[in-house]
Amino acid sequence: MRRFALLLCLATACAGPSRTSRPGTEPPGTRAGTPDAGAPTGTSAPEPTGPFARELPPLGKHRVDSPERVFTAEVEAAAPPTLARHEGSTRIDIPLGTEAALACFVYERPLDAAGALLAVAKAVGAGPGVTVRRMEPTEVAVVADAPALFLRVDYESSAPGGVAGAGQMKLMVNASRELPLLCAHDEPGYSKTFRRITTDLARSLQVPGRARSPARREEMRVLKLDGRLAGFDWRTSRSVGGDTTRTEATTSLLLPVAGGGLRAEDSTTTTLTDAKNHLVELRHARAEDGALALQVTLRREREPAANPGASGPEGLTVPGTTYRYEGRQGTKALKGTFTSKRGLATEEDVRLVVEKWLLAGGKSEVVLDVYRPAEDVTAPVELTLRRASTANALTLTVGASTAQATVGTGGRLERTEVTRPEGKLTSELVHVQAPGAP
Repeated sequence: MRRFALLLCLATACAGPSRTSRPGTEPPGTRAGTPDAGAPTGTSAPEPTGPFARELPPLGKHRVDSPERVFTAEVEAAAPPTLARHEGSTRIDIPLGTEAALACFVYERPLDAAGALLAVAKAVGAGPGVTVRRMEPTEVAVVADAPALFLRVDYESSAPGGVAGAGQMKLMVNASRELPLLCAHDEPGYSKTFRRITTDLARSLQVPGRARSPARREEMRVLKLDGRLAGFDWRTSRSVGGDTTRTEATTSLLLPVAGGGLRAEDSTTTTLTDAKNHLVELRHARAEDGALALQVTLRREREPAANPGASGPEGLTVPGTTYRYEGRQGTKALKGTFTSKRGLATEEDVRLVVEKWLLAGGKSEVVLDVYRPAEDVTAPVELTLRRASTANALTLTVGASTAQATVGTGGRLERTEVTRPEGKLTSELVHVQAPGAP
């Protein structure tokens, strides 16, 4: 996880609003009393009218190759796209035959999805004479085996003489681990065109001479705050040699703040587990509005020498295991060790507990030790799982926070609901893909 100063290149290009609509025209769904309803993966808004309803038919396909052969791709465009190389990224300007070109950046390192979108959205509002009317996530999708998050920014801009015009910025980030993609189009309308072109571009992106990574186990959850789209949770697992499994979990959230703006939260947790599913290493990073707030690495130091066959809750963990952590929280250095009396449980352990003990009726409550740096960097915290009064329902309690969960096949949490200071945050499982599955 890192900050992306090169977003300023895209932000600068997008910060000059395009006044292509009639003076006084309002973006769709921005009038008082027209709230958007929540949808499974996006936000439902009134049908656009006037310039905001414009779309384009499919355009010709053009091949694009980065200057250093970092990637190859194919993209719809009204004329051949132009490419410009930057440090760590390549910009693609895609002419549509309209007033504004569609601009995309292909990055060479992982991208913080929410932070990247918010940086560009804020740059729009910083433009001269610009007033942002609304910015909101509109859709989450799985594109090219990676999560994609869309954001719309509706704004007004004034011109000399006091003439006002309405503008609209459409943004999309595809958080691929190999070739992250960030796209923007600053012109009212063409929303479906923007989605079609950017998602097709993301699907065609590849490293020359190397096919995409083989299918891995992956899951995506859509996150909503009080019923409105807020972001996603994306999780993948794969073998990385021998009996080691690598699991990556990424959460990106765009949450409302006072005054109608948004703030971004991005976190990534990578774990390595051995053949017994015991935690070997965990790396966690969290960014707030694009700035790194916490970074920590946890490694298993040793298991107890005495009674090595001892087992923790439900036989899943090794009690008394010692772990070493090191990292940084803001400007504060972090370093130390702790011993977990139960042994740290993994997400797979939680699933097994739910499936084999709670849902099977053998127990009504199980307590596990887990490592949640957001709660406590220096020690494990207790996770209490309890069967609820209704079938396939659980409560999960960590400290003062309790989540309500609905469980599906195999002990997988299909829906969770937890109260945060901003409102009620729900997580809904919408995509599961296992190796070899269609």
